[in-house]
Amino acid sequence: MRIWDRWMQGGTTDQRGRSHPPQSTFSREDRQIMRMAVTNRSVTSRTLAQHIKSITHHSASARTIRRRLQQSGLSARCPLLGLPMTQNHKRLRHQWCDERRMWMVEWNEIVFTDESRICLQHHDGRIRVWRHR
Repeated sequence: MRIWDRWMQGGTTDQRGRSHPPQSTFSREDRQIMRMAVTNRSVTSRTLAQHIKSITHHSASARTIRRRLQQSGLSARCPLLGLPMTQNHKRLRHQWCDERRMWMVEWNEIVFTDESRICLQHHDGRIRVWRHR
């Protein structure tokens, strides 16, 4: 009787449970997440999660949204801030270096730094965009 009830309710007689929880988004929602991230590249995963919740009335976390976007080939990266160097830029930099090639004492007055920001406690204010690898 239990096997018959199981067949009528689920269409299968298997008793095996899942080894992982069910997905919180369906393929249609995944396509919509992808479309939104491609059209507005600076949208955050939290904003996408709120939008999906308002449409489908079930929640998906921001981490789930990031995971779906990463599975489809997108990742959050810093936006391109400058243009790529042209041949003219390269020529001008080379000319600048040639003019200062013979400096000896002057280089002691110049400081080169490699600074990077590290923020552990809160949002650092950086803007990231979704783009392909």
